[in-house]
Amino acid sequence: MKLVSDFDGVWTLPHDEARAQGAWMDRTLAEWAGERARGPISRWLDDARAAIAAAPTRWGWMSGGRISAFADEDPFTRHSALLHYVHERTAGDPIATALATAVAAHGATLDAFGGEAHAAGVAEVARTRGPGVLPDAAEAGRALLAAGVDVVVVSNSGTDKLAAWFAHAGVPTTVHPERAPGALRLRGGARKFVLDPEHAARLDLGDVSIEVARPNYEAALRDERPDAVVGDVFSLDLALPLVMRRHESAFAALRLFWLIRDYTPVWLEQVVARRAPDVERVEGGLGAVAARLLG
Repeated sequence: MKLVSDFDGVWTLPHDEARAQGAWMDRTLAEWAGERARGPISRWLDDARAAIAAAPTRWGWMSGGRISAFADEDPFTRHSALLHYVHERTAGDPIATALATAVAAHGATLDAFGGEAHAAGVAEVARTRGPGVLPDAAEAGRALLAAGVDVVVVSNSGTDKLAAWFAHAGVPTTVHPERAPGALRLRGGARKFVLDPEHAARLDLGDVSIEVARPNYEAALRDERPDAVVGDVFSLDLALPLVMRRHESAFAALRLFWLIRDYTPVWLEQVVARRAPDVERVEGGLGAVAARLLG
């Protein structure tokens, strides 16, 4: 049996890293835009986040001008959505224009700035708190490996981070394509968020439609041919394999596990329950998934 697993939100709870990322973003934007703009920018950012929270399908993590994940799917996508909001408001909004101009003056695009903020947040938490693989997830991982399950961690996070955090938790790993019995195989830098610039395909869930033309993630799934996939961000982790399950005989038996976390959008959970009941919604973390697979 082979399980393809996401990392952040499956093996961790990313609240600390996301808070650090957001604080770094706000602090850096205010600094780059100038001391006199700190007050107006702080108020503007608060208003922007409120507007995003009120319309999460309108904003999100952008890839080539299209939404790759909705604004509220996890603590990180909220920050990506803020940069989307800044970009959309630069025509006619002086503060949005000032922010985008300040970022450009420091030699970055808004996307690159978001990546820098994420890296800074993760680095700060790793330095002050230490790596954060959940003990119960580590235990579940070891149980899966002991039972002979081939566990492949396919994550947007870099392979070096994955290796360091699993080593801290005492979970053995190898780096793809190397394999070793009793070790997780790591495929970091998976770029699941990247949408095909020349091709569009969507998963229709009634009032909600999700982009699924994700060439990097699709290549990894076709290479691995897993028996199951587990993730916490529906758009990034599960929408594409659900389409493959529905339309390709080679993936017809694929099991899909959606970890429901305290940040999982209730509105999206309700949509998936109605329109994709074959997705297994799981509370209780990776241990609950392991119990289902091994039971």
